[in-house]
Amino acid sequence: MKKIFSAILLLFAVVGFNLSTLACDCGCGAKCKCESIKNEECNCSSIEGLYDKYQAVYLPSNKVWTTGSMVDDRIVLTKKTTEGSGSYSEYYYGNGKLAIALNSNFEFIKDGQLIAVDNAKLKYYKVVYEKKKFKEILLTDAELQKLFPCAEIVKISQFKNGKIKVDKKLFKKKLVLLVNDTENYYHKYSFKPSYVQTTDIKGLMSIKKYGNIEFSLNGMEEGKLIIKVR
Repeated sequence: MKKIFSAILLLFAVVGFNLSTLACDCGCGAKCKCESIKNEECNCSSIEGLYDKYQAVYLPSNKVWTTGSMVDDRIVLTKKTTEGSGSYSEYYYGNGKLAIALNSNFEFIKDGQLIAVDNAKLKYYKVVYEKKKFKEILLTDAELQKLFPCAEIVKISQFKNGKIKVDKKLFKKKLVLLVNDTENYYHKYSFKPSYVQTTDIKGLMSIKKYGNIEFSLNGMEEGKLIIKVR
């Protein structure tokens, strides 16, 4: 029995696995580890969202977004979400005037950028300031990969007959970001099993097990997508 237990410990040591840390299958070569086996989110993709009444501060002098600053030329915007906006995000100046109405329902600031996520369409934007106006620009694949270095980007157009295969290494967690490059709409879609979605970014999956992941509207067959994890 002792020999078997020792062999198991040796196997874990060889593959780099222990009971306190679960390595991520980054795919891009990024070195990131989860703090514990119970932690659903990889450190290199941790997200702090902007919610109702939160403030986003833009610094025109260096074209950077932040959550707080005392520089003189700062532009402070406050987020509001109302039923009248269809639950999409709106940002207002201090005087109550609308600065920008976004095509997103979740935003976060990372690397000095304000990122807007349209969870209904699985599309991702950055908010920029040009000619004294704010506007959204669709993120490129390269920009998405830089924002989510641990994730493999999977596009909707890559699915064949509603199915796609994704490789995951043994004992390692896989992050996958679904990106919609079609005109399809995914409002109220959800994952089965539901635990693969661990952030407010609907398309960002945290996968720890092999098998099939379904993405559908209330389990309906029409429009269902299946991710086969192998």
